[in-house]
Amino acid sequence: MAVVRDAVHGNIAISPLEEEIIDTPDFQRLRRIKQLALTYLVYPGAVHTRFEHSLGTMHLASSICDVLGIGGEEKEKIRLRALLHDLGHAAFSHESEYALHGILGTHERIGEEKILRGEAGDIIRERFRPEEIARGRGGLADKLISCDIGADRMDYLKRDAHYTGVAYGIIDIDRIIHTIGSGGGEIFLERGGLEAAESLLIGRFLMFSSVYMHKTVRIASAMLNRAIGNAVASGGLAPEEFLSAGDEEMLLRLAGIRESAPYADAIMKRRFYKQAFVLSDLHPMLEDKGRAEEELSRICGCDIIIGMPNVPAHPDGFLVRGRDGAESIFEASELVSSLLAAEERRRNAIVMCPEKNREEVSRRAEKYFSS
Repeated sequence: MAVVRDAVHGNIAISPLEEEIIDTPDFQRLRRIKQLALTYLVYPGAVHTRFEHSLGTMHLASSICDVLGIGGEEKEKIRLRALLHDLGHAAFSHESEYALHGILGTHERIGEEKILRGEAGDIIRERFRPEEIARGRGGLADKLISCDIGADRMDYLKRDAHYTGVAYGIIDIDRIIHTIGSGGGEIFLERGGLEAAESLLIGRFLMFSSVYMHKTVRIASAMLNRAIGNAVASGGLAPEEFLSAGDEEMLLRLAGIRESAPYADAIMKRRFYKQAFVLSDLHPMLEDKGRAEEELSRICGCDIIIGMPNVPAHPDGFLVRGRDGAESIFEASELVSSLLAAEERRRNAIVMCPEKNREEVSRRAEKYFSS
C-alpha cells in the first residue's frame, strides 16, 4: 500500500490497483481542474482540484465501509467507484457543465464512458468488470458515496471550507461516519449522530450563501458561461475539447477566439461586470432569459448578462433512526426544514453589465421587469 498525505484527512492509503488508475492521463488531468472553478478569484486559496477531492472521497467511503462491516471485494469496488466518481468532469467543472449541458451531457455519463472505454477500465479488468464500477447507480454503494451524509459531500464541504479559509466546514465527520447504519438497501443515521448531521447541512447552507453563491463568483461564472457559449456557437471551440484539457488551457483558448475573448480577457485581468439589479429568479420574464438579455442589451445600449442561481439540490431526506423507529431528517430536525425555506428565500437572479453602465442599467432594468 502506498500512502498519500492529504491536507484535510491526513494519510490516505492507496492500493497498487488504485495507484495504477491514479497514474492514468484521464485521472491526472483532474489535477488541472479546480474544484471550485473561478472561486479562487474571490477566495485566493481555493485552488484545490478534483484530484485531491477524489482521493478524499475514496478515503471517506472506505471509512464508511468499515463502520458498516463491508469488506473484501465489495469494499474494493466501492473505493474504486468513489475514486472515479468525478472522472468525467470537463474543464471548469460544473460551470462548463451548465454551459454545455445540452451538448456533452452530465459528468456522470461522461465518466461512465471513460471508465468503460478508457485506460482506467483496462486496469480495472485486472480485478473486476468495469461495468461494476461504472454502472452501479442507485444501490447502497452509491448512496454511501453520494447521499447527503455520504463521502462526496462530506469531503467537498470540509475541503472547500479549508481552502477558502471560512469556518463553515467544521463538521464532525468521525461522528457522522460512526453513527451511519444500513438496512434494506438504505443508508440511515442513528439518532446520536443527528446534531453532527445538522452541522453538516448548516455548513452546506452557509457555504452556498457565502462561497458558492458569492456575488462576484456568480458574476465571474456568468461571464465564463457566456465565453464558452459564444466560442462553441461560433465554431471556434469543439465542446469535446473541454473533456481533455484543464482550466488554464481552456481559458487561454477562449482568450484566442474573437467571440469569447472579451470575457476571457476580463476574467484573466479580474475586470468583472458589476451587479446592476437583483430580482427573484422566479420572475416570469426570466422564463426566456436569452430574450430578456437581448432586449435589455438593446434598451441599455450595452452588453447585459443575467446570472441565474445554481440552486443546490435539496437534502435527499435520509433517515434518522431512534428508539421509536426511523423518520426522515425533515421530521427529525426542525432546523433542517427551516434551512430549506431559507434557501428558497435567498434565490435570486443578477442583472450584470460593464461598470460604466451600471447606474443606467439599474434604472432601466427596474422599469423593464416591473412593466
